[in-house]
Amino acid sequence: MSLPTRVAQIALPALIATPGVLFAQNVESSWDFYGHLNLGIISVDDGFDTETGLTDNDNSNSRAGVMFKQGLQNGAEFRFNFETGLGLTGSSSISLDDNSFDVDYSRTELRKVEIVYASPTLGTFWFGQGSTASDGAAESDLSGTSLIAYSSPQDLSGSQEFRLASGAGSGVRGGDVFNSFDGARRFRIRYDTPKYNGFVASISAGTEVLASGNDDEYYDIGVTYGRDYGDFNVAGGLAYSIRDSAEELLVGSAAVLHTPTGVSFALSGGSEQQGDASYFYAKAGLQRDWFAIGRTALSLDYYGGDDFEITGSSSSSIGLAVVQKLDAYNVELYATYRTYEFESAGSDYEDLDVTFVGARWKF
Repeated sequence: MSLPTRVAQIALPALIATPGVLFAQNVESSWDFYGHLNLGIISVDDGFDTETGLTDNDNSNSRAGVMFKQGLQNGAEFRFNFETGLGLTGSSSISLDDNSFDVDYSRTELRKVEIVYASPTLGTFWFGQGSTASDGAAESDLSGTSLIAYSSPQDLSGSQEFRLASGAGSGVRGGDVFNSFDGARRFRIRYDTPKYNGFVASISAGTEVLASGNDDEYYDIGVTYGRDYGDFNVAGGLAYSIRDSAEELLVGSAAVLHTPTGVSFALSGGSEQQGDASYFYAKAGLQRDWFAIGRTALSLDYYGGDDFEITGSSSSSIGLAVVQKLDAYNVELYATYRTYEFESAGSDYEDLDVTFVGARWKF
Protein backbone atom coordinates (compact mmCIF):
# COMPACT_ATOMS: atom_id res chain seq x y z
CA MET A 1 0.00 0.00 0.00
CA SER A 2 1.43 3.41 -1.01
CA LEU A 3 2.21 6.13 1.53
CA PRO A 4 -0.47 8.54 0.17
CA THR A 5 -3.09 5.80 0.54
CA ARG A 6 -2.05 4.98 4.12
CA VAL A 7 -2.09 8.65 5.11
CA ALA A 8 -5.49 9.12 3.47
CA GLN A 9 -6.98 6.23 5.47
CA ILE A 10 -5.88 7.90 8.69
CA ALA A 11 -6.72 11.50 7.75
CA LEU A 12 -10.09 11.14 6.02
CA PRO A 13 -12.10 10.07 9.11
CA ALA A 14 -10.56 12.91 11.13
CA LEU A 15 -11.33 15.53 8.46
CA ILE A 16 -14.92 14.36 8.17
CA ALA A 17 -15.53 14.01 11.92
CA THR A 18 -14.02 17.34 13.02
CA PRO A 19 -16.53 19.68 11.36
CA GLY A 20 -19.37 17.34 12.29
CA VAL A 21 -18.66 17.98 15.97
CA LEU A 22 -18.58 21.74 15.51
CA PHE A 23 -21.47 22.38 13.09
CA ALA A 24 -24.01 22.73 15.91
CA GLN A 25 -22.12 25.70 17.34
CA ASN A 26 -22.31 27.80 14.19
CA VAL A 27 -25.00 27.51 11.54
CA GLU A 28 -23.52 30.02 9.09
CA SER A 29 -23.10 28.32 5.73
CA SER A 30 -23.16 29.16 2.03
CA TRP A 31 -23.22 27.62 -1.42
CA ASP A 32 -21.40 29.27 -4.32
CA PHE A 33 -21.86 28.12 -7.91
CA TYR A 34 -19.21 29.48 -10.24
CA GLY A 35 -17.28 28.96 -13.45
CA HIS A 36 -16.31 30.49 -16.74
CA LEU A 37 -16.35 29.99 -20.49
CA ASN A 38 -13.08 30.83 -22.23
CA LEU A 39 -13.22 30.38 -26.02
CA GLY A 40 -11.30 31.90 -28.88
CA ILE A 41 -10.02 31.69 -32.43
CA ILE A 42 -6.49 30.36 -32.86
CA SER A 43 -4.33 30.68 -35.97
CA VAL A 44 -1.10 28.67 -36.32
CA ASP A 45 1.61 29.11 -38.96
CA ASP A 46 4.26 26.35 -38.97
CA GLY A 47 6.34 27.88 -41.77
CA PHE A 48 4.55 25.97 -44.53
CA ASP A 49 0.85 25.88 -43.66
CA THR A 50 -1.58 28.02 -41.71
CA GLU A 51 -4.70 26.74 -39.98
CA THR A 52 -7.38 28.63 -38.07
CA GLY A 53 -10.05 27.23 -35.76
CA LEU A 54 -12.26 27.64 -32.70
CA THR A 55 -10.87 26.27 -29.41
CA ASP A 56 -11.06 26.40 -25.64
CA ASN A 57 -8.22 28.37 -24.02
CA ASP A 58 -6.07 25.92 -22.02
CA ASN A 59 -4.31 28.75 -20.21
CA SER A 60 -7.55 28.86 -18.19
CA ASN A 61 -9.88 26.23 -19.62
CA SER A 62 -13.67 26.52 -19.43
CA ARG A 63 -14.99 25.06 -16.18
CA ALA A 64 -17.82 24.94 -13.64
CA GLY A 65 -17.80 24.33 -9.91
CA VAL A 66 -19.61 24.54 -6.60
CA MET A 67 -18.21 25.52 -3.20
CA PHE A 68 -19.92 24.79 0.11
CA LYS A 69 -18.68 26.65 3.20
CA GLN A 70 -19.63 26.04 6.82
CA GLY A 71 -18.46 28.31 9.60
CA LEU A 72 -17.11 26.60 12.73
CA GLN A 73 -15.92 27.57 16.19
CA ASN A 74 -12.96 29.92 16.73
CA GLY A 75 -13.02 31.24 13.18
CA ALA A 76 -12.43 27.85 11.55
CA GLU A 77 -14.22 26.76 8.38
CA PHE A 78 -15.21 23.53 6.65
CA ARG A 79 -15.38 23.52 2.84
CA PHE A 80 -16.36 21.13 0.10
CA ASN A 81 -15.30 22.00 -3.44
CA PHE A 82 -16.26 20.30 -6.69
CA GLU A 83 -14.86 21.67 -9.96
CA THR A 84 -14.63 20.24 -13.44
CA GLY A 85 -13.58 21.22 -16.92
CA LEU A 86 -16.26 21.03 -19.61
CA GLY A 87 -14.43 18.70 -22.00
CA LEU A 88 -14.16 21.24 -24.83
CA THR A 89 -11.30 20.83 -27.30
CA GLY A 90 -8.41 22.84 -25.87
CA SER A 91 -5.65 24.91 -27.44
CA SER A 92 -2.90 22.60 -26.13
CA SER A 93 -4.47 19.53 -27.78
CA ILE A 94 -5.11 20.75 -31.33
CA SER A 95 -2.66 20.55 -34.21
CA LEU A 96 -2.60 21.43 -37.91
CA ASP A 97 -3.61 17.82 -38.60
CA ASP A 98 -6.60 17.94 -36.22
CA ASN A 99 -8.11 21.25 -35.18
CA SER A 100 -11.77 20.21 -35.00
CA PHE A 101 -13.79 21.63 -32.11
CA ASP A 102 -15.99 19.22 -30.14
CA VAL A 103 -16.92 18.01 -26.66
CA ASP A 104 -15.16 14.93 -25.31
CA TYR A 105 -15.75 14.72 -21.57
CA SER A 106 -13.80 12.20 -19.50
CA ARG A 107 -12.90 11.79 -15.84
CA THR A 108 -9.58 13.58 -16.43
CA GLU A 109 -11.65 16.78 -16.66
CA LEU A 110 -12.25 16.60 -12.90
CA ARG A 111 -10.21 19.39 -11.33
CA LYS A 112 -11.33 19.36 -7.69
CA VAL A 113 -13.30 16.97 -5.52
CA GLU A 114 -12.04 17.83 -2.05
CA ILE A 115 -12.92 18.56 1.54
CA VAL A 116 -11.04 21.24 3.46
CA TYR A 117 -10.70 22.18 7.12
CA ALA A 118 -9.22 25.65 7.59
CA SER A 119 -8.26 27.09 10.98
CA PRO A 120 -6.56 30.46 11.59
CA THR A 121 -4.42 28.85 14.31
CA LEU A 122 -3.90 25.26 13.09
CA GLY A 123 -3.60 25.88 9.36
CA THR A 124 -5.46 24.21 6.48
CA PHE A 125 -5.96 20.49 5.85
CA TRP A 126 -6.98 19.28 2.38
CA PHE A 127 -8.13 15.84 1.24
CA GLY A 128 -9.19 14.67 -2.22
CA GLN A 129 -8.53 15.67 -5.81
CA GLY A 130 -6.97 19.13 -5.91
CA SER A 131 -3.79 21.18 -6.01
CA THR A 132 -0.55 19.70 -4.71
CA ALA A 133 1.84 21.81 -2.63
CA SER A 134 3.81 22.73 -5.77
CA ASP A 135 0.81 23.81 -7.88
CA GLY A 136 1.21 27.48 -8.78
CA ALA A 137 4.83 27.76 -7.62
CA ALA A 138 5.94 28.67 -11.16
CA GLU A 139 3.05 31.04 -11.84
CA SER A 140 3.43 34.16 -9.68
CA ASP A 141 2.06 36.86 -11.98
CA LEU A 142 0.46 40.25 -11.24
CA SER A 143 0.30 41.50 -14.83
CA GLY A 144 -3.42 40.92 -15.45
CA THR A 145 -2.71 38.94 -18.65
CA SER A 146 -2.06 35.46 -17.24
CA LEU A 147 -5.30 34.09 -18.72
CA ILE A 148 -3.61 34.19 -22.13
CA ALA A 149 0.15 34.53 -21.42
CA TYR A 150 2.12 33.08 -18.51
CA SER A 151 5.07 30.81 -17.69
CA SER A 152 3.62 27.74 -19.47
CA PRO A 153 3.62 28.68 -23.18
CA GLN A 154 2.86 25.06 -24.10
CA ASP A 155 -0.74 25.60 -22.98
CA LEU A 156 -1.26 27.54 -26.19
CA SER A 157 0.43 25.09 -28.58
CA GLY A 158 1.39 21.88 -26.81
CA SER A 159 0.43 19.59 -29.70
CA GLN A 160 1.69 21.74 -32.55
CA GLU A 161 4.56 20.06 -34.41
CA PHE A 162 7.73 21.85 -35.51
CA ARG A 163 8.47 21.38 -39.22
CA LEU A 164 11.96 20.73 -40.50
CA ALA A 165 13.33 23.12 -43.12
CA SER A 166 12.51 20.49 -45.73
CA GLY A 167 8.84 20.66 -44.80
CA ALA A 168 8.79 17.23 -43.19
CA GLY A 169 7.42 16.74 -39.70
CA SER A 170 10.11 16.66 -36.99
CA GLY A 171 8.20 14.64 -34.40
CA VAL A 172 8.96 17.43 -31.88
CA ARG A 173 5.92 19.22 -30.49
CA GLY A 174 5.49 22.30 -28.34
CA GLY A 175 4.68 20.31 -25.22
CA ASP A 176 7.94 18.36 -25.61
CA VAL A 177 10.23 21.39 -25.41
CA PHE A 178 8.31 23.95 -23.32
CA ASN A 179 7.50 23.26 -19.67
CA SER A 180 7.27 25.34 -16.49
CA PHE A 181 7.67 22.30 -14.16
CA ASP A 182 4.71 23.63 -12.20
CA GLY A 183 2.75 21.32 -9.93
CA ALA A 184 -0.63 19.86 -10.76
CA ARG A 185 -3.84 18.54 -9.26
CA ARG A 186 -3.77 15.00 -7.85
CA PHE A 187 -5.66 12.88 -5.34
CA ARG A 188 -3.68 13.97 -2.29
CA ILE A 189 -3.61 14.93 1.32
CA ARG A 190 -2.11 18.36 1.95
CA TYR A 191 -1.33 20.65 4.86
CA ASP A 192 -0.76 24.43 4.76
CA THR A 193 0.58 26.33 7.75
CA PRO A 194 -1.15 29.52 8.96
CA LYS A 195 0.15 32.63 7.19
CA TYR A 196 3.07 34.28 8.99
CA ASN A 197 4.38 37.62 7.72
CA GLY A 198 3.07 36.74 4.27
CA PHE A 199 4.57 33.23 4.17
CA VAL A 200 2.65 29.94 3.95
CA ALA A 201 4.46 26.56 3.89
CA SER A 202 2.76 23.52 2.34
CA ILE A 203 3.38 19.79 2.07
CA SER A 204 1.41 17.14 0.17
CA ALA A 205 1.49 13.47 -0.79
CA GLY A 206 -0.71 12.10 -3.53
CA THR A 207 -1.23 9.78 -6.46
CA GLU A 208 -2.66 9.89 -9.96
CA VAL A 209 -6.18 8.41 -10.01
CA LEU A 210 -7.82 9.92 -13.10
CA ALA A 211 -5.53 8.72 -15.91
CA SER A 212 -5.97 5.04 -16.76
CA GLY A 213 -2.89 2.89 -16.25
CA ASN A 214 -1.09 5.56 -14.24
CA ASP A 215 -0.68 5.22 -10.48
CA ASP A 216 2.39 7.45 -10.07
CA GLU A 217 2.97 8.95 -6.62
CA TYR A 218 3.71 12.63 -5.99
CA TYR A 219 5.42 14.25 -2.99
CA ASP A 220 5.63 18.04 -2.85
CA ILE A 221 6.79 20.74 -0.49
CA GLY A 222 6.43 24.43 -1.15
CA VAL A 223 6.39 27.97 0.22
CA THR A 224 4.29 30.86 -1.06
CA TYR A 225 4.54 34.55 -0.23
CA GLY A 226 2.17 37.45 -0.66
CA ARG A 227 2.31 40.90 0.89
CA ASP A 228 1.81 44.57 0.17
CA TYR A 229 4.54 47.14 0.80
CA GLY A 230 2.93 50.52 0.42
CA ASP A 231 2.38 51.00 -3.32
CA PHE A 232 3.93 47.61 -4.16
CA ASN A 233 2.21 44.21 -4.27
CA VAL A 234 4.63 41.28 -4.03
CA ALA A 235 4.00 37.57 -4.62
CA GLY A 236 6.24 34.52 -4.91
CA GLY A 237 6.53 30.76 -4.66
CA LEU A 238 9.18 28.06 -4.32
CA ALA A 239 8.60 24.30 -4.49
CA TYR A 240 10.39 20.95 -4.65
CA SER A 241 8.58 18.04 -6.21
CA ILE A 242 9.30 14.29 -6.39
CA ARG A 243 7.26 12.43 -8.97
CA ASP A 244 7.15 8.65 -8.56
CA SER A 245 10.72 8.69 -7.14
CA ALA A 246 12.02 9.04 -10.71
CA GLU A 247 11.75 12.77 -11.35
CA GLU A 248 12.76 15.58 -9.00
CA LEU A 249 11.98 19.19 -9.86
CA LEU A 250 12.87 22.53 -8.31
CA VAL A 251 10.79 25.53 -9.37
CA GLY A 252 10.15 29.07 -8.22
CA SER A 253 8.68 32.41 -9.25
CA ALA A 254 8.31 36.00 -8.07
CA ALA A 255 6.21 38.98 -9.14
CA VAL A 256 5.81 42.62 -8.20
CA LEU A 257 3.21 45.24 -9.14
CA HIS A 258 3.53 49.00 -8.59
CA THR A 259 -0.13 49.92 -8.14
CA PRO A 260 -0.01 53.67 -8.93
CA THR A 261 1.63 53.15 -12.34
CA GLY A 262 0.34 49.64 -13.11
CA VAL A 263 3.84 48.46 -14.02
CA SER A 264 4.61 44.85 -13.12
CA PHE A 265 7.42 42.34 -13.50
CA ALA A 266 7.49 38.56 -13.08
CA LEU A 267 10.23 35.95 -13.11
CA SER A 268 10.00 32.16 -13.09
CA GLY A 269 12.53 29.35 -13.39
CA GLY A 270 12.96 25.66 -12.78
CA SER A 271 15.20 22.69 -13.38
CA GLU A 272 15.26 18.92 -13.25
CA GLN A 273 17.31 17.62 -10.33
CA GLN A 274 17.89 14.26 -11.98
CA GLY A 275 18.27 15.57 -15.53
CA ASP A 276 19.53 18.54 -17.52
CA ALA A 277 16.35 20.33 -18.63
CA SER A 278 15.82 23.85 -17.27
CA TYR A 279 14.06 27.09 -18.17
CA PHE A 280 13.89 30.80 -17.41
CA TYR A 281 10.86 33.04 -17.88
CA ALA A 282 10.52 36.84 -17.62
CA LYS A 283 7.54 39.13 -18.09
CA ALA A 284 6.86 42.88 -18.04
CA GLY A 285 3.33 44.25 -17.79
CA LEU A 286 1.36 47.49 -17.73
CA GLN A 287 -2.20 48.01 -16.42
CA ARG A 288 -4.18 51.22 -16.83
CA ASP A 289 -7.77 52.44 -16.61
CA TRP A 290 -7.76 53.98 -20.07
CA PHE A 291 -11.42 53.17 -20.71
CA ALA A 292 -14.49 53.47 -18.50
CA ILE A 293 -15.59 49.93 -19.46
CA GLY A 294 -12.76 48.36 -17.45
CA ARG A 295 -9.04 47.98 -16.88
CA THR A 296 -6.62 47.31 -19.76
CA ALA A 297 -3.55 45.09 -19.30
CA LEU A 298 -0.57 44.70 -21.65
CA SER A 299 2.43 42.39 -21.38
CA LEU A 300 5.59 41.23 -23.10
CA ASP A 301 7.24 37.97 -22.05
CA TYR A 302 10.15 35.69 -22.88
CA TYR A 303 10.73 31.98 -22.24
CA GLY A 304 14.09 30.25 -22.69
CA GLY A 305 14.61 26.51 -22.17
CA ASP A 306 17.60 24.18 -22.45
CA ASP A 307 17.98 20.43 -22.97
CA PHE A 308 14.31 19.58 -23.43
CA GLU A 309 13.72 16.43 -25.49
CA ILE A 310 17.22 16.55 -27.04
CA THR A 311 20.47 17.09 -25.11
CA GLY A 312 22.07 20.37 -26.14
CA SER A 313 18.83 21.76 -27.58
CA SER A 314 17.31 25.16 -26.86
CA SER A 315 13.73 26.40 -27.01
CA SER A 316 12.49 29.96 -26.80
CA SER A 317 9.26 31.92 -27.06
CA ILE A 318 8.33 35.60 -27.13
CA GLY A 319 4.75 36.69 -26.55
CA LEU A 320 2.70 39.89 -26.67
CA ALA A 321 -0.67 39.99 -24.93
CA VAL A 322 -3.52 42.42 -24.24
CA VAL A 323 -6.54 41.92 -21.97
CA GLN A 324 -9.49 44.32 -21.82
CA LYS A 325 -12.00 43.93 -18.99
CA LEU A 326 -15.71 44.62 -19.48
CA ASP A 327 -16.68 45.05 -15.84
CA ALA A 328 -20.44 45.32 -16.42
CA TYR A 329 -20.55 41.86 -18.02
CA ASN A 330 -17.84 39.92 -16.10
CA VAL A 331 -16.06 39.52 -19.43
CA GLU A 332 -12.39 39.79 -20.40
CA LEU A 333 -11.49 40.25 -24.07
CA TYR A 334 -7.95 39.25 -25.03
CA ALA A 335 -5.50 38.78 -27.87
CA THR A 336 -1.98 37.39 -28.06
CA TYR A 337 0.74 36.77 -30.58
CA ARG A 338 3.45 34.25 -29.72
CA THR A 339 6.38 32.83 -31.64
CA TYR A 340 8.12 29.54 -30.77
CA GLU A 341 11.65 28.54 -31.73
CA PHE A 342 13.47 25.24 -31.28
CA GLU A 343 17.10 24.48 -32.11
CA SER A 344 19.21 21.34 -31.90
CA ALA A 345 22.43 20.20 -33.53
CA GLY A 346 22.03 18.55 -36.92
CA SER A 347 18.49 19.77 -37.64
CA ASP A 348 16.94 23.01 -38.85
CA TYR A 349 13.44 23.68 -37.50
CA GLU A 350 10.90 26.22 -38.71
CA ASP A 351 9.36 28.58 -36.17
CA LEU A 352 5.77 28.32 -34.99
CA ASP A 353 3.74 31.55 -35.01
CA VAL A 354 0.49 31.53 -33.04
CA THR A 355 -2.22 34.19 -32.83
CA PHE A 356 -5.15 33.80 -30.45
CA VAL A 357 -8.15 36.10 -29.96
CA GLY A 358 -10.92 35.28 -27.50
CA ALA A 359 -12.99 36.11 -24.45
CA ARG A 360 -13.57 34.75 -20.96
CA TRP A 361 -16.96 35.14 -19.32
CA LYS A 362 -17.18 34.43 -15.60
CA PHE A 363 -20.41 33.36 -13.93
